Amino acid sequence: MTRHPLRTFTALALASVLSACGGGGGGDADDSSAAPAAAPPSTTTGAVPDGTVSTPEAPAPIMIPAPAPAPAGTSQPADQASTAPRPTYAQGSEELAAFDFLNAERGRCGFGLLAQNTKLDAAAKAHADYQLVNNLFQHTEDRASYPTGFTGTTPWDRFAYQGYTNLGGGVDQITGISGTADKAGFGVQGIRNLLNAPYHLKGLMAGMREMGVSVRSSTDTATAQPRVLLQYDAAYTQAAGPQNLSSADVQTYPCDGSAGVNRQLTNESPAPVPGRNLQSNPLGTSVYFSVRSGNALVVDSVTMTDARTGSQVALRGVITSANDPNREFLANEAYVAADAPLAANTSYQVTVTGTNNGTSFSRTFTFTTGS
Repeated sequence: MTRHPLRTFTALALASVLSACGGGGGGDADDSSAAPAAAPPSTTTGAVPDGTVSTPEAPAPIMIPAPAPAPAGTSQPADQASTAPRPTYAQGSEELAAFDFLNAERGRCGFGLLAQNTKLDAAAKAHADYQLVNNLFQHTEDRASYPTGFTGTTPWDRFAYQGYTNLGGGVDQITGISGTADKAGFGVQGIRNLLNAPYHLKGLMAGMREMGVSVRSSTDTATAQPRVLLQYDAAYTQAAGPQNLSSADVQTYPCDGSAGVNRQLTNESPAPVPGRNLQSNPLGTSVYFSVRSGNALVVDSVTMTDARTGSQVALRGVITSANDPNREFLANEAYVAADAPLAANTSYQVTVTGTNNGTSFSRTFTFTTGS
């Protein structure tokens, strides 16, 4: 079993769950079992003040099974989608931009492509509208306190409401801005926001097979508080199972050729560095490492250097399942973050060494930050 909590935060929000079919997410081992459904969370909500976003507390954890580790030396092929049907989002829409951008990043970095699922689109749109109409920012819905637009208490309830059943695993993420109702460009920018928040990045690279996305503004819902939300929902069914890396794969995000990468992180919950105020003391870019679900990843060393000057970037310690303060990461994944914002429009070279289920590896790649 793994424990994978639902999480929220001020500008980004995350929830994820995995089932007995395994794959894609993280937590720590437990010998209990449970279906992929959430207990009613304890969440503080309320009106969103002008120019800010509400700060809900983290909902209660979900207990779900983890895949059994593969024996050392066992060779297992990748189970990933290398193609995806063209989506039906309107040309020029923020949803199409978000879909194409995320799939381009996943494909470049070896995590497999996602297919559009219109039921997940419907779940994403309904929950984005629920938050806008009721002036909330959270994963859960409360029929008693906020009945307008209610479609289900948990993300998984809302998936089922729209007809997405036989759930094997799922991810629910939110990012938003307030003080404006202009959503132009937020399809890509919202995904970029999530990709540089390590506890959300791992969800975007998880082994889901289908996704839905909605970018909605207070103009769309005719509500007074100016806001824009990007709601992302992804899942796989028990019948399909998760996408997975091969037993020999060691993948990263960002990876070689990633461009426009966010160069700083100014907020996330759960807090990557408990007690550190990221708004006044931001982190730089985070780099995520992943091997096949069930494998054991050990990171021995990581370096990041400015590709122009060769100067070394100060990194925080590698976060793994053994030292993650939020107990989110599994034994097959890890991340490291620059301790300060990186320079804009600059290429950085990363070298990582370690072992994947006892087999040594070394990877070197270059990514480029955005403005």
